[in-house]
This record gives sequence, structure tokens and C-alpha cells, in this order.
Amino acid sequence: MKRKLDILFINPPYERLKGFSLGSIPNGILGLATHLNKEGYHTLVYDADTNYDEGLMSYNNKNRAETQDEYAKNVDDDSYYVWQEIRDVIRDLDPRYIGITLKTPTIHSGLKIAKIAKELGMTVLAGGPHVNIIEEKALELENVDYVFFGEGEKSVLKYLKSYPDREKLKEIRGIGFKNGKESYYGGFSERISDLDTLPFPERKYLIFIERYVNTDLSTIMASRGCPFKCTFCASVPIWGRSAVFRSPDHIISEIKDLHDKFNVREFRFFDDTFTAKKTNIISFCKRLIEVYGDRYFSWYCLSKVNAIDEEVFYWLRRAGCSQIHLGVESGSEKILKLMKKGITPEQVERAVHLARKYNFWVHTFFMTGLPYETLDDMRQTISFIRKIKPDSINLCTFTPYPGTELYDYCIKKKLIKHDDSYEMFKHIGHHSTSNYFLENVNKEEYQEVLKEMLELTTNMSNALTYRKLSYRLRTLTLEKFKRKIKLKLNKLSPKYN
Repeated sequence: MKRKLDILFINPPYERLKGFSLGSIPNGILGLATHLNKEGYHTLVYDADTNYDEGLMSYNNKNRAETQDEYAKNVDDDSYYVWQEIRDVIRDLDPRYIGITLKTPTIHSGLKIAKIAKELGMTVLAGGPHVNIIEEKALELENVDYVFFGEGEKSVLKYLKSYPDREKLKEIRGIGFKNGKESYYGGFSERISDLDTLPFPERKYLIFIERYVNTDLSTIMASRGCPFKCTFCASVPIWGRSAVFRSPDHIISEIKDLHDKFNVREFRFFDDTFTAKKTNIISFCKRLIEVYGDRYFSWYCLSKVNAIDEEVFYWLRRAGCSQIHLGVESGSEKILKLMKKGITPEQVERAVHLARKYNFWVHTFFMTGLPYETLDDMRQTISFIRKIKPDSINLCTFTPYPGTELYDYCIKKKLIKHDDSYEMFKHIGHHSTSNYFLENVNKEEYQEVLKEMLELTTNMSNALTYRKLSYRLRTLTLEKFKRKIKLKLNKLSPKYN
């Protein structure tokens, strides 16, 4: 007799609705699923935003920024093949619960999944950054039955043990739900202070694991939270300014597992600031060298320019780190101060110089379109990019995310109007030419400078490869695509016999 799948966790589509495909695993829900499986429950993870089968092409700043309209169109198109796939997966796996991770950019695709799940008779659970930011308002989300606030490992486990006893559910920190006209909000779950007590994400719980190349499977998170306070970032309202770090040995156990199971020789850290705790990073590098030798792996990480020095660069390079990704944002010292970045252009130049000294590929993040920017500030950024000559650039267009200081600023200055349905996030995103939230630059002038920036950064960026839909799969008939999904789901079913 087939055993019931307890929870199917779903990462909603975003890039796939724009014509691309995300190239990394959903570490958060995959770690949560792994934890629940270790506790005796049966959970799987469906990343609806990734599909290697759809081909490999590079995307760049320009073509990525010009496709937000595709998301707005396809998120509402019930006939679009991604929604057909999602419906088939939910129906065929038939879990007790659907767990959806909600981020502000994916709020509309996430709630569309909730609607599909309810139509198929499922109980819907939701968590993630967006619900943590809007807090009690999340209880009003349509088609969502239970909401989880903060880290979900403890609260979701207690939920599974307590459901459907509502009185027991009310004793759980980090959960909220409606009960008729009444609602219950239990606040945030207690922060997990020792991440080593949690298992690292087991990739075997991804239902379409063959959709990834090995480097995508090897996305690693070494911490939770960020100690800094950038005004455009939602990390502060989610985590405060508190960061918790895994131990070097715990991280290396995950790397060893990836190496042994998937023959991985490359991996990537996606922490907000991997180098925030210097002693931890150096210990990790030394331990990795001790186990595998100098430069056995090739890997990369993200850093802030004032959270890295020559000693850290030395150990990173010896341990095999070959790319350093630096958050720069602007070439204007005035703008850096206003966004509370806590860095100066001189510190950026020093970090880039040290990175080049140790032969790193230097990838940089820049942002344009902040409310208080002037044309001169934007020109300073263009000049600064030309001056430091990074190997590749991710150019973001400023997006006022709820919960951030700049979201409140935009409301105060009447650059946006708050809307509980967040309708504008169908049409804007942090790589979108649709964004316009400026006080001092008219739209036409901004579009001209943005066009120049996109051309510059796209031409300078020299090929980090990302996933994009191939023409082959775009032209597959829906019936052929369904047969392909059915074949995969049939292979999964023996796990629950």
C-alpha cells in the first residue's frame, strides 16, 4: 500500500516565468525537508523554478532586465506549461500538505500555487521571507491555511505532531492560522543558536534532481542572518542584525557528502556575507586544506569589501576559492552613506586590488535607481565601474521591498503607495527596466542612463553561465511534456510503498 507523502515543499517559479531557469537549489526548504525526514516524516521538495532539461544559455544584465513583462503575463496565464506541470506534480504525488516558501518577488506565483493546491483539496502551509516581513498580515493571504514565522524546523515539526488539535496548535511559537472569523498569531519561533544541530540539506529529496548540473546541487549556506544594516535589504527585519554560523567541520561534512555522492569539485556559498566572521572562515579554509589539500576544489563566496583583508584572501585562495563576489552598489560616496552600506569607494578599490593580487575572478554587485540618486551619482557609478574593471557585474535596479528602510522612505516621499496585495511586484523586480522610484531624475533621463549602464555591464561581464529555456522545450507540446513528468513521478512512487 502506498504510504502518504506528508509535505511537498514547493519553491515557486519566477525566473522560469521570465524565460530563464534558476541555477541553484532552494537550501531553506530542502534543509527543512531533510530535518523532517530525519524525524520520521516523509517530505519532498519541488523546485518549480529550475529545469536543466530546458537547456543552457547565458543570461546577462540586459536580457534579464527586459523580461519582467514576461513574468507579469505568464503568472496569470493558467495555460502556461509551468502551471500545468505544477498541477500534475501536486495531483500525482498527492501529499497531505503543500508547503510554499513565499518571497516578495514570488508572492503572486506562490499564491497561485496555493490556489491550485486548494482546488486539489490540499492543506496549504506557507513560510519564508515575505510572511516574516508582513507578520500578522500573512494570516489574510488567500488560500493559505497555516503560516509559519521565523525558522521552521521546530514549529513545523510541532505542527505535524499536534494537527488537527487547535488548542495544541495555539501553544506553538512561530505559527499562525485562522479559525472562522478569529485568527491566532503565535509570534516568531525561537532562533536556532546552534546550526550544527540541524542536518545539512539532502539533495536526494529534490523530486527532479536530474534537472540540475552538479555545480547547482552544490549551493551551500554556511550561516543565517547578516550583521549589517543596508537600507535596501530585508535581512534586518527578518533576522535583526544577528548572524549565526555553522562550524567549519559541519560545512566540510556537507562538502564531503557532495563530493562522494555527486563527484563535486566545485561549490558555491550563497550567504549574505560569507566572510563576516573572520576566525570561522580561516578555520574553515585550514580544515578544508587539511582534509583535501591545497586547491582541490574550486569555489566562490560573497563578501563585503570591509569584511575581508589580505589574510582572508590568502587562506581563501589556498583553499580553492577562485571567485570573490563583492557588494559595491555605487561609486558615489554620498549614496553609499545614505544606503548605510558602511563602505567607501577606497575600500572597494583596495578589496579589488587584493583580489587581483591573489588571482581571484572579481564579480561585483551594483545598484541604480535609488530614490535619492542624481544623474551625477549615476555617472560616478559608471566611471567607478570603468575604473575598477571587475571581471563580471550583476546590475540591479532598485526595488523597494517591504520591511526595508527604503520601502518606508518611498512611501513617505509618495514614490509608491502601499498595497496589501503587492500588485506592483508583478511588474517590477531587482532586474527590471520597469522600476522607477526617483526624486531627482525624470524617467526619460533615467532610462537613458540605465540603458548605458546595462550596455556597459553586459559587455564587461564575461560569461557567468546561467540557465535559460531552450527553444526545444518551448516548442514541446503540452502532452509530450506531461508524459515526461508522469514518467518521473512514477519513478518516485516506490519510495512510498
